[in-house]
Amino acid sequence: MKMPMYGWMMGCIACMACSSTVGTWAQTTLEVEVLAEDMTVPWDLVWGPDNHVWCMEKTGRITRTNPDTKVVEEVHALSGVYQSWDNSGAHAMALHPDFPRTPFIYVHYAYGEWRSRLSRLRYSIPQRRVVDEEVLIPDFRGNSSHNGSRLMEGPDGHLYMTMGDAYSKMNAQNLESLSGKILRMDWDGTPIPDNPYGNLIYSWGHRNPQGLVFSDEGQLYASEHRPATDDEVNLIQKGVNYGWPLIEGPCDSPMEEALCDSLDARDPLVSWSPTQAPCGMDYFDHPSIPEWENSLLLTFLKKQHLRILHLDETGTEVTHEDSILYNEYGRLRDVLVAPNGRVFVTTSNQEINGWNYLAAEEDDRILELVNPDFLYDALVPVNDLNEVFLTQLLETPQAVGKVFPQPARDGVSMFLPETVEQVEVYVYDMSGRMVVGAEPHALHGPGLLYVRLGALQTGLYVLEVRAKNGERWTSTVLVKRD
Repeated sequence: MKMPMYGWMMGCIACMACSSTVGTWAQTTLEVEVLAEDMTVPWDLVWGPDNHVWCMEKTGRITRTNPDTKVVEEVHALSGVYQSWDNSGAHAMALHPDFPRTPFIYVHYAYGEWRSRLSRLRYSIPQRRVVDEEVLIPDFRGNSSHNGSRLMEGPDGHLYMTMGDAYSKMNAQNLESLSGKILRMDWDGTPIPDNPYGNLIYSWGHRNPQGLVFSDEGQLYASEHRPATDDEVNLIQKGVNYGWPLIEGPCDSPMEEALCDSLDARDPLVSWSPTQAPCGMDYFDHPSIPEWENSLLLTFLKKQHLRILHLDETGTEVTHEDSILYNEYGRLRDVLVAPNGRVFVTTSNQEINGWNYLAAEEDDRILELVNPDFLYDALVPVNDLNEVFLTQLLETPQAVGKVFPQPARDGVSMFLPETVEQVEVYVYDMSGRMVVGAEPHALHGPGLLYVRLGALQTGLYVLEVRAKNGERWTSTVLVKRD
């Protein structure tokens, strides 16, 4: 007897839920586990120094999820996010490279039908939530879609950002417009002095780049939606024009060859026709999946799969491609590779463009691809503040003058009144000799001071903190070197 179409589809979904094996290679079998569910278009994933998966949804909701316990904690819900009938909403997130000592979360989101902004959120460690928003770039051109975007720290320490053309395609060729560009800036939103055009622009001629990643060798890659043919992944270089809307895909026609010469445009690293809607991307080079080493992992929306782009040794060519999760979980929005080789993928089915996929009841989700035969390293803190984040911070009574952790290694934190903004720090050894003197310190969060102790040897010290209003706090600190 033939099964009705609806029953057949529901049967497929039920089978999908009970089957966990999704791919087998010569050395590796991968399984899927659900990390989080009941989300609304989880747009961007970021690995935090607390060893949690940070996520921003299209609605503006920001969460951090423990990948081992699967406990989800809401950090913030952006107010004023404009969500269009299409893709407009909250688009990109990044943590400051010194987070949480410098407690800023960077977000790009639409706040009106035609506008988007880049903001810096201040995260309070004691309160475990966002307490302030500062708008850095207030007025990007936006639209119902084609807003991009991704935020990414570069190996040069600067912030990179992709911007779509906002449906004004010729702006991608206009160096007076930030639409259709990859931008490079300092962490306060100002241009880097050696940017090629004296403004924020790093590269131009882009349509709607929604993936951005650096390889371990420092090469920058971006994925990009095109309208009907020639979706692209590009190897991004400073000052280069990538052609949109004058050129689509490789320069493979006489007219395009002439344009490429005149624009000094670059061919894409790889392109696909018809379009498949490539989205979030990450770089993979870890023995947890040996067959994927030195590869770009790329999610696809329209074609609903995760693609593995294997790179040559130079990182300038794709040698071959593999696919996984094809039509199994619907539209895939982003992918994240953790430092210990764990891989996380988000679905993107709670949106109008998901009409061709019957969304599961638990959508949207964060999925994890697991190699059950690989022993993943435990992620250990790399400095004292991470150790605080993981163990002591959330259990420390927030008494003014309280110092933690004890013993300290690289640095120590002290709770102060939230009204204090800047202090002077002194450190004395047990003989009374000043070893750190009169160093001004700005607080790294409301009511939280962090003092680096990297130059001190093992021993007992006295920490003295003086505020401008005359208040003073002292504490002993035990420094212990390995």
